[in-house]
This record gives sequence, C-alpha cells and structure tokens, in this order.
Amino acid sequence: MADYINKNILSQAYIHVEPSGIETDEQFEAFRAKLRNFALSRTEFFLSDALDVQIEFEEGSIKTRVTVIGTLILLLQGISSYKDFREGLQLLYADSKWLSDAIISESLFQAKAKHHNVIRVEARTGIIGSVHKILNQLERIKSGAYGTMLASDIVEKIDDVKDELLKLMENICDPADRNLVAKECQSLLQQLPENPIPPKDKTNSHYAINDYRRKKLSLINSVKLYVTIE
Repeated sequence: MADYINKNILSQAYIHVEPSGIETDEQFEAFRAKLRNFALSRTEFFLSDALDVQIEFEEGSIKTRVTVIGTLILLLQGISSYKDFREGLQLLYADSKWLSDAIISESLFQAKAKHHNVIRVEARTGIIGSVHKILNQLERIKSGAYGTMLASDIVEKIDDVKDELLKLMENICDPADRNLVAKECQSLLQQLPENPIPPKDKTNSHYAINDYRRKKLSLINSVKLYVTIE
C-alpha cells in the first residue's frame, strides 16, 4: 500500500469490468504493464512527474484502482501560468478529471471491455475535487450576500457548507496544503459584507441579518483554527 502520510489523493480511476480479451496469466501481466506505463505517462503529462502513482489490480472480473498521491502545493508551485489559487485549482480539477477519464478509457480498451462488460467505473478527483466544490459553495454564498439571495437562504448555505468544510480540513493530510486551503477559504469569507444585500424589491428581516452575522462569524472562526501563523 502507498504511504498516504502527509500526502493527499489527487486523482483516482476505479475500473471493474468483465474482460473479454484477458484469459491467461500472460495476458493479464501484459494488461498490467501497459496500464502502468500509460498511467505513469499520463500523470506526468496532466499533473506532474513528481507524484506517487499507486496501481492495484485484482484478477477474475478485473478490478483496477489507479491512485495519484501528492500535494496541492507541489502542483501549484510547479505551474507558473496559474494566476492565483482559485484559477489554479480550477485548472487542476479539469486536469485531474481528464487524467482519471483517460485511464478508465485505456483500461477498457486494453481489457477489450465494451459497455455490456462494464460493472462499474468511476473517475474521482480526490482532494482537488473536494476543495473545488467547497470554494464554489463559498463563492455562491458571497454572491448571495451581494444581492442574489435573502439572508435566510444564505444562512442555510452557510450551514450546508460548514460541516463539509471542516470535514475537508480534517481530511487534508499535508499541513501546508491545509494551511493553503484554509487561507483561501478565510479570504473568501472575509469578503462577505457585514449586512447582506437583499435581492431587488425584497427585504431581509432583522432576525435573518443577525443570524447571518452570527453564522458567518462562527464559520470564519472555525476556519481560522486551520490557518498557520507564519
């Protein structure tokens, strides 16, 4: 098993098929070798050559799990074209998805497994996908606070994101990655206005405004616990 300490799953492809072109041990070994080479080369192309790639196989009905392990810091620092964290993460999310999709496609091709042979396939974007989702939720909260949602609806969105955000922080294995993500979330939350702007022709109740302020402050303080003072 791969060493996951201080590293995060960045991308994962899961494939479970009934192969029609793999019947002997020699054919299975050839399948393993081709997929391993493909996964390594595509990981280097889409993400980086400095990542760990773990490939697990089970025979019979073939189960394959290709897991790319590393850190967000390494990926973001390695690509100078990213203007900021959010733009970089958006591109990393697309690259991670393309990588897992490409590995799934190649696995099906090498196993000669067409639609009726597929039991289950899944392209997973790991910690990149989780951070991408949380930042999108926070962006929607910010947009809502500037006139697209009532305060009562924003409070519901804050409640929804809080548990997911704190769970994400606990699941990020690398301390530098955790600090990076926490700072970005903190930055977004600090951009929320003290008084949420209601949509046109609507009014926020005093109770809803106070609830919004309380929930916003609680979330900011929770995220602050994960920010490292440098």
